[in-house]
Amino acid sequence: MKKHLLIFGKVQGVGFRYWLYEKAIKKNIRGYVKNRISGEVEALLIGNDEDVNELIKQCEKGPSSNVTQVKIQDYKQEYSKKSFDILSSN
Repeated sequence: MKKHLLIFGKVQGVGFRYWLYEKAIKKNIRGYVKNRISGEVEALLIGNDEDVNELIKQCEKGPSSNVTQVKIQDYKQEYSKKSFDILSSN
């Protein structure tokens, strides 16, 4: 399963990316997470259905952040990296 997420709310400056990184690594999910200049956090989650769906549910709550919305789309492109990375903002 490959899902692209845009996470809205107070999600920058609260450790959201590092929190998501730790969760993804523990579940062997690959992809990335990064801050967007417009204020959201963007993530790509690739893994088995159960683990990706569980991590999406956790993203809807967040750590100490105030998540107001999570937009989820299927990701149809190829993604060859075998790791989960924290990327620079764009």
